[in-house]
Amino acid sequence: MGGVTGKKNIPDTFLSVSSKSGIQVIIPEGIESLCCGQLFSSKGYNLAYADKVNETIEKLWTITNGGMLPVILDVTSCSHTLQQCRPVLSDSNKEKYDRLSILDSIDYLHDYVMPACGPVEKKGTVVLHPVCSLQKMGLERKFVAVASHFSNTADVPVHSGCCGMAGDRGFLYPELTASATAPEAMEVKKGSYEGYYSSGKTCEIAMSEAVGKNYESVLYLADECIKN
Repeated sequence: MGGVTGKKNIPDTFLSVSSKSGIQVIIPEGIESLCCGQLFSSKGYNLAYADKVNETIEKLWTITNGGMLPVILDVTSCSHTLQQCRPVLSDSNKEKYDRLSILDSIDYLHDYVMPACGPVEKKGTVVLHPVCSLQKMGLERKFVAVASHFSNTADVPVHSGCCGMAGDRGFLYPELTASATAPEAMEVKKGSYEGYYSSGKTCEIAMSEAVGKNYESVLYLADECIKN
């Protein structure tokens, strides 16, 4: 899924944030063929999920030179899926998996970018939507810390919760997201924010529709605040 008109896409934004922070990163050739398998596991296609995630772990093993490089994902639900995939891996892939470091973009921003990026030009007040998988991974505190590093105030709505997108369900049944997002959207609309941030594209779509403002990856916040 592409970015907002007039802005860099997510891969280019990730590269920009990394470059400004003096961090060398690689986007390997053929990365578009890799998949965390959530598309299949969420629908109960367990054999397809196992097949795809085993393929992905094998390729990540090669790409990272045997686990020497960390793997960064920019969609938190994909990060969560890969971090939970060990039970369906073959024995040989379990050994590879145990030597891989799989990180979400929130981890990357918090643990790598923040200590290295130098001076920042903070935004005013921003609002956050912690996606479900982020909460399952225990990353909400890091998410707030990242946003607070690049803004004066980072708000998490009291009524923040599941956006109801549920993978592709919200595309097929938009009333799901309309109902699920109503309390959070009502709360957000009462505030005034310089930016609206999350860490999953489909969730950002749902919240953008509900609030009438553009929710985008927190990578954009970092990119816009880190000085060249």
